[in-house]
Amino acid sequence: MVYVTHDQIEAMTLATKIVVMKGGEIQQIGTSSEIYNRPANLFVADFMGSPAMNLIPAKTRSNDDGTNIEILRKDGEPIVLTDEINRDLPSDVILGVRPEDIADPAMRGGGNVQAADCIIDIVEPTGADTFVVMQLGGKSVTARLHSETTAQPGKTRKLAFDLGKVSYFAPDTGLRLN
Repeated sequence: MVYVTHDQIEAMTLATKIVVMKGGEIQQIGTSSEIYNRPANLFVADFMGSPAMNLIPAKTRSNDDGTNIEILRKDGEPIVLTDEINRDLPSDVILGVRPEDIADPAMRGGGNVQAADCIIDIVEPTGADTFVVMQLGGKSVTARLHSETTAQPGKTRKLAFDLGKVSYFAPDTGLRLN
């Protein structure tokens, strides 16, 4: 059966396969999980998910431990995270990270998780979750924290970035790199 909808939640819950289209052209075909976790391009990354994937301009530099990902902050030194897995990245990338993959360090452990100090601009309690918004790479970036967070606007908070779940996109083509 073919079902056409503009409602991404409906598509993700009903479909065994999803075809994401833009302007009559297929952008990606896959399961809900494939499309959500490994978007093929910037359009799919931004379209699927609520809130949408954060798309942050970043610089990269290879080193012995992996690749340093440098993200500019509004005030202060840039955030530098080291991705131990993705080593062959161009010097300019768009870092794609879902709001749920930026969390309180106590709530996120394991693998390729790294913490950085972030200045919180907005705190939005939504019941079960609290969304916090900060400026990184010149963009508004949303993190999904637990409802009892003590994050406050204007204050610095250490947040953990799960680099094992990030996507990298080419700024010129918008295509996925990893």
